[in-house]
Amino acid sequence: MPVPEFRWDEYTLDDEGRLASLVVAGDRAEPPEPGAGPRRIPLPDLRAWQSPLDKAKILLESAAEIEHALMVQYLYAAYSLKSSAEVTDSGQRGVLIDEVDEPREFGDSWPLTIKEVAREEMGHLMTVQNLLLLLGLQPNLEREDFPPRKDLYPFALHLEPLTQRSLAKYVVAEAPSDAAGIDDIVELAQSSGKPRINRVGVLYGLLGVVFATPEQIEVGRTSGDPWDEMVSRLADLAYQQEPQRERWHLPDTAFGMADAAQQAEPSDWHVSGVRVHRVTDRATARAAIRDIGEQGEGPTTSKERSHFERFRLIYRGHDTTPGFPADEWTPTRAVPTDPTSAGCPDVGTRRWIELADLGYGLLLGLVEHYLVSAGDERDLLTGWIFAEMRTRLGYLARRLTTLPTGAPDGGVAGMPFTLPTPIHLPGLESARWQLHARRVQAIVEKVEEIQAGGGPVADAEKTYLDALMASGRSRLALLADRAEPRPVTTSFRRDIAPLFRPIDVGHMIDEVGLDLSDRLTTVNNDLRILEKLRSTDEGDRVMPPPPGQRWTIAQIDLFARWVDEGHPE
Repeated sequence: MPVPEFRWDEYTLDDEGRLASLVVAGDRAEPPEPGAGPRRIPLPDLRAWQSPLDKAKILLESAAEIEHALMVQYLYAAYSLKSSAEVTDSGQRGVLIDEVDEPREFGDSWPLTIKEVAREEMGHLMTVQNLLLLLGLQPNLEREDFPPRKDLYPFALHLEPLTQRSLAKYVVAEAPSDAAGIDDIVELAQSSGKPRINRVGVLYGLLGVVFATPEQIEVGRTSGDPWDEMVSRLADLAYQQEPQRERWHLPDTAFGMADAAQQAEPSDWHVSGVRVHRVTDRATARAAIRDIGEQGEGPTTSKERSHFERFRLIYRGHDTTPGFPADEWTPTRAVPTDPTSAGCPDVGTRRWIELADLGYGLLLGLVEHYLVSAGDERDLLTGWIFAEMRTRLGYLARRLTTLPTGAPDGGVAGMPFTLPTPIHLPGLESARWQLHARRVQAIVEKVEEIQAGGGPVADAEKTYLDALMASGRSRLALLADRAEPRPVTTSFRRDIAPLFRPIDVGHMIDEVGLDLSDRLTTVNNDLRILEKLRSTDEGDRVMPPPPGQRWTIAQIDLFARWVDEGHPE
C-alpha cells in the first residue's frame, strides 16, 4: 500500500499566539517558504492518516528515522574535526580538545559537545522505540534514505564535514519556533536554493497533541507551562486542519497493548547522562515526549542546555571562545561528503571502510534483537551493543579520517554508516543468531584481509585488530549453539488460534483493544501475553479473566514454543 505524500498547511499567528490566518495546502508537497518573523508555522497535513493510532505511527516512525539520521550526521561532523595537535593557535586548540578527562564548558570543545548531542539522540531513538512498542507497533531502526518516503525530516541526510552552513542547519533544525536572533543562521542554512529546514520540535509537539486527551489540551492552554501551551497551540492548528478532534487524540484503549518488559531498559542505556524512558501509560508517554522535545529545543523546567543552545554556542562562540569560522581557518580534515567504500580508490583504506560498515550493520542488528528479547539473552546483547559503540566504531570513525582515499584531489576517508542488508532481523530466533554469526564472520574475514594486506601497522592499530579478531572468534563460538536451526513444530493457525477461547478474545478486545484472532497482533504482543498467562497474581491476570479457568501448563508451554520458533503461521 503506497504511503501518502505529506502536504503542508501554513499558519500565521498573531503576537499573542492566536491563529491569524490559514493557507490550505492544496497540492503543495513542499513546506512553504518562511515569512518575516518566527510566527509563521508550516504544519504537515495528516488528514490522510485518519485515526489517532495512524497519526501516532507515522509520527513515531518519522521521529525514529530522524533521530537515527541526526545521530549519524552529528557523529560524522564531530569526527571530521581536526585534533587539537593539528593547530597552533590557543583558541583553536581549545575548541578542538577531544579529551573526555579534561573538563570543558558546553560550547568550548566542539567534538565533545557534538558527540554528547549524538549520544543523547541515541537516547531519543531508544525512547521512540519504547513509544512504538507501547502502542503495539514494531521497532523502527530505518533512516531517511531507506526508503525516502516522508517529508517530516528537517533536511536531507548528508554525511558531511562540519562547516558553517552544515552547523547552521543543525541550529535551525533544533530551534524552537520562537527562537530569536538567528535570522542570519536561518538564511545561511537555507541559502543556495536549498529547501527550508523543518524544525524537529514541531514533530514532537504534534506527538504531544496525539498522546494527550482533549481535556489535557484545554488544561495546558492556560497552565502557564511553556511546553503545555505550545502543544495546545499546535492542537488549535491541527483542529483547523481536521476538525474531528477524536481523530487527533489516542483513546485510553491504545495504551497497555504490549509488555513494557520488551522496551529498552533505562539502566542499560544510562551512560554519560543519556536518558531513555520506559513508558507504561499515557502519563509516562507524554513525559517522555516532552523530555525529548525540551532536550532538543530548550528546557522549560531545568537548567540543562538544549541541543539548540549547544549548537548555537558553537556557531556564535562566547566569552573568549571563538565562533565557528567562515573563512579564517579550517577546523576539519579533508573528509568527503557522503562517503562510500566504492568511492575510495585506495585498496587498503577501502578495507577499513568496509570493516566499519560491517561493524555498524552488526550494531543495528544487535539493537533490534535487544528490543525483542528478554532475560539472559538481553544481558548478552547489551554487552555486545556497548562494546561496538564504545570501543570499536568510535575507533574506526576516527581512524578513517587519517587514511588517504587515493582520490586525485587527495583527502582522507570517513565512516559511511551504511545501512545493512537486510536491515531487519528475521522472525525466527535461531535465524537472528545466524545473521549475527554471518556478520561477525565477515568482520573476522575482513580483519584477516587487512592484516594480510602488508604495509606498516601502528602499534595501536595492531592492538585494535588483534582484539577485534579475538573477540570475533569468541563470539562465533558462543553463537554456534544459538544459531543452530531448530525444527519448527508449531503453527498459529493449527495450534495457537484454537487456544484463544471466545472469552479470551472478547475480554482482550473489550479491555485493551487487542484482537487475539489476528496473528500479527498476537506476534506484536507475544511477551505480554506470555507474562499474563504465567502470572500467579490473580489481580494481574488479563487472560483469561477471573473466574475463567486458567490455561494448563502444557498450553502455556505450547504458546511459549511458538514464540521461540519465530511465530510460524
